[in-house]
Amino acid sequence: MQESLTASLRFFALDGDLDIEDVDHAAQIALEDGRISTTEAAELRAAIDRYRAQIDPQARAYLEDLVAGKAPQLVNRSLLSPAPRGRDKELYTPRADVVALQERIGWLGVACAIDGDFGPATAAALKQVQQRLGLPPTGQLDSRTLGRMNRALGAAGRPPLDLNPRARIRPDVVIAVKGAGERSRVKALQAALNALSAGFTLGWASLAEDGSFGAKTEEVVRLAQDLVYLPPTGIFDTSLAQAINPLIKKLGLSPLDERAPSSGGGHEGRVELHFYPGRHQLKVYVLKAGRVLDVYGMVAGEEGADRVSSSNPHVRYSETPAGRYRVVEISPHASGSWPRSYVPYGAELRLMEDEVQYRAGDGVWRFATGPKSEFIRRDPPPMTRAGYLSPDGSLPRTYTGNDFGHLRVYLRDLATGRLQTHMVHPIPELEQNERYWEDTRALTSPAVALATLRYSHGCEHIHPRDLDEMIAKGYVAPGVLFVVHSYDDEPTM
Repeated sequence: MQESLTASLRFFALDGDLDIEDVDHAAQIALEDGRISTTEAAELRAAIDRYRAQIDPQARAYLEDLVAGKAPQLVNRSLLSPAPRGRDKELYTPRADVVALQERIGWLGVACAIDGDFGPATAAALKQVQQRLGLPPTGQLDSRTLGRMNRALGAAGRPPLDLNPRARIRPDVVIAVKGAGERSRVKALQAALNALSAGFTLGWASLAEDGSFGAKTEEVVRLAQDLVYLPPTGIFDTSLAQAINPLIKKLGLSPLDERAPSSGGGHEGRVELHFYPGRHQLKVYVLKAGRVLDVYGMVAGEEGADRVSSSNPHVRYSETPAGRYRVVEISPHASGSWPRSYVPYGAELRLMEDEVQYRAGDGVWRFATGPKSEFIRRDPPPMTRAGYLSPDGSLPRTYTGNDFGHLRVYLRDLATGRLQTHMVHPIPELEQNERYWEDTRALTSPAVALATLRYSHGCEHIHPRDLDEMIAKGYVAPGVLFVVHSYDDEPTM
């Protein structure tokens, strides 16, 4: 094994973590043809043992498969992409990982402004770098591009870019789930999975390419996620599409559409969401041209409530205001008003100097607790170390205690044009249930909805399973109209 592989593993282990991109980069450096000799296998096994405490489980699985000769030659995942066109600038925050990418593009001889904005200019500069490195000019930073860039940076005596994708313990954007999804996209998924199984002799069950996402499709989706070292959720999301598309392209087939479902989810025209927050209702109706397509349980702030929270004097219990809103964005949320929400959902956790550190989308480890906590001056004060521990006293690898859940739906008031502080989101107690998708309680009974989702401080609470299904069906998407009725309104459809 070349010393460069050992050196790369040593470098990437400096931050206390080795993820699948890290070990893939190291393998690229040493294994030009993707093959591994007996000597290299022995030294890789020694490296696995040496860095066992620091290797991410998915990365360890990749290394062990590499040693056994079973791993794909390279894992190629999308890590950073340009900000979507039309994204609301009020919601776009420059990211440290984009700054680091822009800096290294400049080191490789291509002019690139360092502003933290992955816009058209950065995409164009990255395309130039990719062309110089003999790669397809996609303008997106994937594992392959990052590996080639790091080799070029090393040859120039520059430090490599150690970039980690956001923790994907839940889908970034849901495309289809069991019982939900556009038929054309589910049919394309089924055809792709069948082609992968035949093309790479995987032995998966043959799927009927009928556009119906049933238990059999869910089972094969889990197998595909295992193949590309993603958590086997059984949910078809953007992460899975990005991971298997390089394999699909190798078979000469068209890649899967990686975009989020469009509003309407395959229905002609847009849908509308109408929420009735009164105790006799607690439902959100999905309407298309006045016809009810679906109904889900939803709970708002308590009617008539106007008081300060006993646990947080900065937050008031209040009614959810009636009005007409547009969905603006669907993404994880962090809040400066709720200590449990200082750290975003899905952030990685670790112990350092006997305190909790977290790492979110920018790849930087920061202290969440103790005297070095970046939240030390916030009011209310941050949680202590104990607040992040599991009931058995261990520290979870990823954070799921955020008050706003894995995704929140941001709204804009059509009357004022202002972004709203009340959002559609799940609650932590339901998010922390690892089998949430199998929680089949119907929440269309007001009493069950209230008991499960609880009154909020003004936000609209929904079950995470229902939110993911609504996204998959295209009911919750940017631009969709969301109408909050008054507490005494009755549906007229």
